[in-house]
This record gives sequence, C-alpha cells and structure tokens, in this order.
Amino acid sequence: MERFQRATVTGARQIMASMGVRFPAELRPHMLRRRVDPHQVLSYAELYDWLAPGQLLSEPPRDWAQDWAAADPDRFTV
Repeated sequence: MERFQRATVTGARQIMASMGVRFPAELRPHMLRRRVDPHQVLSYAELYDWLAPGQLLSEPPRDWAQDWAAADPDRFTV
C-alpha cells in the first residue's frame, strides 16, 4: 500500500510540474479537466460554480438558496 501511495504522489507531482505548478494550492479550476463523455473534455471552471472566500456566509448563490435554508448544523440527514 505504501508503494502505491508513493507512486500516486510521484505521478501527481510529475503532472503538476508539467503544468508549471509546484504546490497543489497553485492549481486553478481552469487547469483541471474532466472527460464528460467520449468526445468532450471540460475544465472544472466550466463544470462547477466557484465561490469566493466567505461567500456562503454573506451571499450564497441563488440556485443554492433552498438547500442553504434547509441546512441544519446540528444534524446531517437528507
């Protein structure tokens, strides 16, 4: 298991180095890609809404309003 983990980290570091990135914190949504079907690859920036720091506390996205209003910090159920 340890060898697998080391190999995974080494592979990730090689990929990041090829992107010109030294640390995971330097990765940005437009740099990460996901194949969504056999013929289309989209960046994470295209796939997901990205929030500014503190945005959920001050102004959650409108399409999250119903879920955010129903959220309860004292229980975790669906």
